[in-house]
Amino acid sequence: MANNGENPSPNVCGKTVKLKADDGEIFEVEEAVAMELQTVKSFFDDDGVSYDTVVPLLNVSSTALAKVIQYCRRAVELRAKSGDDEGANEKAREEREGLEAELVREESDEGIKELILAANYLNIKDMLSFLCRAVGDRIKNKSVEYVRRFFVLENDFSPEEEERNRNEVAWAFEGVDAD
Repeated sequence: MANNGENPSPNVCGKTVKLKADDGEIFEVEEAVAMELQTVKSFFDDDGVSYDTVVPLLNVSSTALAKVIQYCRRAVELRAKSGDDEGANEKAREEREGLEAELVREESDEGIKELILAANYLNIKDMLSFLCRAVGDRIKNKSVEYVRRFFVLENDFSPEEEERNRNEVAWAFEGVDAD
C-alpha cells in the first residue's frame, strides 16, 4: 500500500482515509487532506460509511492522485499557518502561489491536462482554477495550430475557409509567439 510518497505533516493528525486510484494503487492520507477532495468528502457525508472503507477513484491515475494529495496537504498546512494576522495571511498566500507555480512548472502539457481532469473529478475548485490559468498562460499568444495541437483538435475548415477566416481577422494573428 502506498502512502503517497511523503511523510504526514506533523500538524495534521487523526483519522486516515484510504483512496484507491484507477490503477489500483492505494493511498492512505490524513482525514483533513482527504476532505479537501469534495468528491471524497461527499462519500463520507453519507450515513454509515466507515473510515475503513477504501474510496475508489476510478477516474484518477495514481500519478495524478499523488500530486493532488501533495497539493492538498500543503493547502491544509498553509491554511493552518494563516489566521487573523494579515502578515501571516500574506505569507501563506505567497507560499500557496509558489506551490502552484512549482507544480505547473514541472508538468508537461499532458500532465497538466491529467491534473485538470483529476481536480475536476475530485471537485477541488482552487486547484482546478489555478490549473486552468496555467493552461491559459501556456496557450496565450500562441498560434491556432499550437492550440489545436495542445487540445488535440482537428481542423474542420477547408484550406479556403481557413484562408478566408485568417484574412477577415488578420489582426488576431499579429504578435503571435513562435510555437
